[in-house]
Amino acid sequence: MKTKIIGMFTSLALLSSTAPTLADTYAGVPRTFLFNPSLDVCFKDTSQYKKDGPYVIGFSNAGLGDSWRVVMLHSMEKAAFEHKDQIKQLLITDAGHDDAKQVSDIQDLISRGADLLVVSANTEQAVDPAVSRAMERGIPVVMVDRRVSSDNFVTFVTASDAMMGRLFAQWIVEKLHGKGNIVILGGQAGSSPNELRVKAAMQVLNQYPDIKILDTVYSDWSPVKGKQVMQAVISKYGKDINAVLSTHGLQTPGSIEAFLEAGFKPGEIPPHTTSDVNGPLQMALKYKVPMLEVGYPPAMGGTAIDVALKVLAGAQVPCTYEINAQIATTDGDETPSIRPDLHIKDMVLPNSPADMLVTGGMGPDYNPTTFKIDYPQ
Repeated sequence: MKTKIIGMFTSLALLSSTAPTLADTYAGVPRTFLFNPSLDVCFKDTSQYKKDGPYVIGFSNAGLGDSWRVVMLHSMEKAAFEHKDQIKQLLITDAGHDDAKQVSDIQDLISRGADLLVVSANTEQAVDPAVSRAMERGIPVVMVDRRVSSDNFVTFVTASDAMMGRLFAQWIVEKLHGKGNIVILGGQAGSSPNELRVKAAMQVLNQYPDIKILDTVYSDWSPVKGKQVMQAVISKYGKDINAVLSTHGLQTPGSIEAFLEAGFKPGEIPPHTTSDVNGPLQMALKYKVPMLEVGYPPAMGGTAIDVALKVLAGAQVPCTYEINAQIATTDGDETPSIRPDLHIKDMVLPNSPADMLVTGGMGPDYNPTTFKIDYPQ
């Protein structure tokens, strides 16, 4: 069983500045909490997990199949180093997006003496029993980014998938004035971020009978596959497509490329939604694509470490720990319901790589290819 072990009594080879960026314009309490109309918000009493440190924390990662997940992992490593007085080791496993491997990884982390597990589940159903067994053994589990289907964990660190899905859908509805044809360009089928965003989007879309869903296709969060599946959709529906609801920015560039190669000129490409990734923002400005960006920041990896320490200190935590989500649109593409924090022209990094995560929280000098933590072998 291959496990990456980071001893926290180490030196950091590259730890860049955490100075605010334009993507951090909204810095208040998450709006999903402030605007929640219910007084019955779930909190967890974690006093049963209180123990003295320093701690061994295990992280079971679904995989590193895209740039978002790389930055999320680096955010977690950075936060663990910053808490080296409290964290003795961070044990990291990578399931390679294989459910069976992740189930085995979780058992391995338990056998290595992890005081707490942070888990980003590959799929909701398959990993659920392994997480439930850890909780039954008294080992607290903090989910991050991807949850399991049951509620057998302490807390789920995320940005609001429900908010993202509803905002994406409402923006498209209002851009189309309540009538038109859309394509849903999903990520990984069965992963909780994709399923939750689509479910929330449908709560909006189902209210508008003149909005028709032409097709739902999956990209596995890949721009390459996103392009392939959208090429097939465009060849079938062509200019009958009025908008593309992309459940994240990782696949959005592939969709825009497919429209360009199909002969759509700048200004003719239908509205797209996106998240986090620099490339779609660059393309929106270059090819005059109406766009809504709702952030799903990979900085939640670092937040998961902060929350894990609260659990081990016995502090009360919310059942769902949501972090801020940034909202941006291209100029003139605000709608009555969707008012941006800033415009995409102010958020884009024009001279940075297309796969740069503008909501990573790692600072302007961060380079994912050189970021590392040196530690004794």
